[in-house]
Amino acid sequence: MVSLPGRRFARGTLLFVLGSSLVLTASFVGALGLVSGDLSNTQSRLPIYVLGMATVFVALMFGLVKHDADGLTAMLGSVGVSLIAFVLIGLSGEGLTYAVLYPGRVFGSHLLAYFLAAGLIGTGLGYWVIAYWREFTARATPAE
Repeated sequence: MVSLPGRRFARGTLLFVLGSSLVLTASFVGALGLVSGDLSNTQSRLPIYVLGMATVFVALMFGLVKHDADGLTAMLGSVGVSLIAFVLIGLSGEGLTYAVLYPGRVFGSHLLAYFLAAGLIGTGLGYWVIAYWREFTARATPAE
């Protein structure tokens, strides 16, 4: 008999999928705003994005060290994830700015539905990469 996941697991999964999909959707909208040239004064928001990246770096560093990661793994993991976080935080911030400045362009078309669908697909792919990254980074053992 198949057992269903508990409510806590289901709630956590739902929150992860919703949060990740919304961040990716906002990032796609931000990329559109930047590419279209409709967003200006992005330099004034840059310190906020850098602060977000620094927060992710420190939190991840503490988390990896707490879970007994070696020094190289802790440093490379923290740097890599914080750079990805910087891109996502920056694009999401620009996406929210674009949506506030040009709501008709974002909410008045089917564009948001396509971006939300892309965000859901990105969430699924991201989860897959997180779950199976070890398979792709494992060194092949030489044949005997």
